[in-house]
Amino acid sequence: MTSRNVQTVGEAIRYTGSVDVDTYGMETRYDWINIRGFDQSTYGLYRDNSRWQSGNVSGQIDPYMIQEVDIVKGPSSVLYGQNQPGGLVNLVTKRPPSRALRELVLNYGSFNRRQVAADFGGPLGTDDNTFRYRLTGLYRRSDTQVKFVPDNRWFIAPALTWTPSSQTTWTVLGDYQKDDTGWSQFLPSQGTITANPNGRIPRDVFVGEPGYDFFHRTQWSGGSLFEHRLNETWTVRNTLRYSSIKYNGNTVFGGGLQDDLRTLNRFGFGNSLDLPLFTMDTNASMRAKSGMVDHSVLFGVDYSKSRSTIVSGFAFAPSIDVYHPVYGAAVPDLFTYFNTRQPTSLLGLYLQDHVKIGTRWVVTLAGRHDSTDITTDNRIAKTSIKQSPNKFTHREGLTYLSEIGLAPYVSYSTSFLPVTDVSFSGQPFKPTEGKQIEGGLKFQPKGSNSFLTADVFQITQTNVSVPDPDHAFFSLQQGEIRSRGYEVEAVGNLVSTLNFNAAYSHLDQKVTRTTDPKALGKRPPLAPDNLYSLAGEYTVASGPLTGFGFGAGMRFVGSRAGDSANTIEVPSYSLFDASVRYLWHNAELQLSGTNLADKTYVAVCTSPNYCNYGMARKIIATTRFHF
Repeated sequence: MTSRNVQTVGEAIRYTGSVDVDTYGMETRYDWINIRGFDQSTYGLYRDNSRWQSGNVSGQIDPYMIQEVDIVKGPSSVLYGQNQPGGLVNLVTKRPPSRALRELVLNYGSFNRRQVAADFGGPLGTDDNTFRYRLTGLYRRSDTQVKFVPDNRWFIAPALTWTPSSQTTWTVLGDYQKDDTGWSQFLPSQGTITANPNGRIPRDVFVGEPGYDFFHRTQWSGGSLFEHRLNETWTVRNTLRYSSIKYNGNTVFGGGLQDDLRTLNRFGFGNSLDLPLFTMDTNASMRAKSGMVDHSVLFGVDYSKSRSTIVSGFAFAPSIDVYHPVYGAAVPDLFTYFNTRQPTSLLGLYLQDHVKIGTRWVVTLAGRHDSTDITTDNRIAKTSIKQSPNKFTHREGLTYLSEIGLAPYVSYSTSFLPVTDVSFSGQPFKPTEGKQIEGGLKFQPKGSNSFLTADVFQITQTNVSVPDPDHAFFSLQQGEIRSRGYEVEAVGNLVSTLNFNAAYSHLDQKVTRTTDPKALGKRPPLAPDNLYSLAGEYTVASGPLTGFGFGAGMRFVGSRAGDSANTIEVPSYSLFDASVRYLWHNAELQLSGTNLADKTYVAVCTSPNYCNYGMARKIIATTRFHF
C-alpha cells in the first residue's frame, strides 16, 4: 500500500484476481467491491475479522488507518457468518508497534488535493514493551473530477496494547471520523457509451444543484483484541467492537434524456441512516497430535447486534441541460416514502478441524450454525415483520503437499444471507443460499518468496429476489445465479529488490432462474467478464542511486452488461499506473499516478438511463518524514 501510495481500499486490492473495485465508477462515499461476480460492499466488508457493516453500504475506512488487507474468495459463512457467496475483504487496523514510530506525511495532488497525516507509536514509558501505544490521524481537503463534489475528511485513531506476559496480549482500539463529500452522477448512456448528436457528455458534469447536494457522515468505533495462550496446546481469543455510523444527504440526480437528447430529467432524493453495531467473537484453538495425524481445532461463538434506521425521500425536480447546465432551480420538498427501523441480532457457533495426515495430506472440515432475529418496523405503514432464519453451513477441503512445493486442492463450501424483504402478500423471504465447488493448484518453490495459484470454481446462488410480474415495486424469491470461472495469480520476488504480481481471471455469470424472460440466460449487470493486471516495483539497493525506486502497473477490465436484459454493453478498458520514490536520509519523496493516460471511460451502467464515468487521471506528490 505504501509503495503504490494508495488513497482508498479499492486502490489497495485492485491488482488481485477476481476482485473488481470501483464498481459504480467515480464514487467517494463508499468502497464498492465485487468478488467472483457478487457484491461484497455490505456484509462482505470486515474489520479485524468481525463484521463492520450490516445490510447497508454505510461507512468507509481510510487506508491510512489500516496496516493490512486480507481477501477471502468464495463462500465464507463457516468462519465469518452470514455473507454473499463471492468472498469478503478484511481490513486490519494499525496496531501499536514494539519500536518507536514517528511519521508525518504530506500530500498534494490532482483536483487541489491537500492532505496531512501523522502516525506515532511505540513503547510507553517502559523498556519491556509492557505498554505500547499508537496515535494515527489524517486531515484532507480536496475537490474531485466532478464539479461541486468535495472529498473532505478527518479522523483520529488511538490504540493501546498491554502485554503483561509473553502469553497474554490485549489491544484497545478506537477511531473517530467525519466526511464531507457528494453523490455519484447518474448519466444517460446516450453521450457516454453510445453516440449523441450533441456530442459526448463532459466527464466533470454535475447534474445536481450546488447548495442542495451534500453528503455528511460521522463514524466512530471502540473495541478490543484479546489473546491468551494457556499452554502449548490451547489459545483463547476475543474480539469485540461497538461502532456507530451516521450519515445524511440530499441530491438531485438524472433520470434519462428527453427527445432532444440534451435535456435531462431529474429527481430529488434524500437519505439518512443511523447504524449502531455491536459485534463479538470468542474462540479457542488447540493443537494435538495422534500418531501421524496433526489436528488444529478451532471452535467459537460469534454474536452481533445492530439497529439500522433509514429514512428516504423523493421528489420530481426541474430538468437541466446536461451540456450547458444552469443551476439555481428550486427543488420541491421531498416526499418520505421509506422510514424503517430494523433491529437485528446474529448468533453463530462454529467448529473447524484442520487435519494434517503424515507429511503430504491436509483435510479441512468445518461447520457452523447461525441463528438470526430480524424485526422490520415500517414506520409509515405502521407494520412490524419478524423473521428468525436459522441455517447450517459447512466447508470441506483436501490438499496434497508434494515434495517440489506443488499443492493440488479441491474444496466445497456453502453460505447463506437473510433477506429482510417481503412479498406482496406479506410473506417474509427465505435467506439466499450459496454453494461453491473449487479446485486448483498452488505452487511455491522451497526457499522462495514467490508463489503461483491457479483455480477453477462454480458458485450457485439461490433464493435470489426477482421482480414480481403481477405487482409493481414488489419482488418474488424465484431467482438463481450461476457464476463460474477460473483464475491464475502470481506474486513474489524475481530478486530481493524486485517485487511483482500478475493476475488473470475469467468470469462466466448467468441468470439461470427469474420471472423476467428478458433476463433469463443473460449476464447480470456490474461484473466484468475478464480481469487481468500486471504490476512490479524495483528499488535500487546499492550505488549512487541507492534509495531510488519505481513501479508500474497495467489493469484491464473487461466488458460488462449494462442492464438486466443485456441490451447495452459497457466496453472494456485498460488503465496504467506508475510511481517513483526516493529515500533521502529520513525523508521519502514520492510521485504516484493512476490512469496516467487520462482515459475517459464508462465504469458502469445498470440501465440505459444510469451510467457513470470511471476515475480520471490522479497525480499525487507525497513527502513522508520519519524522525
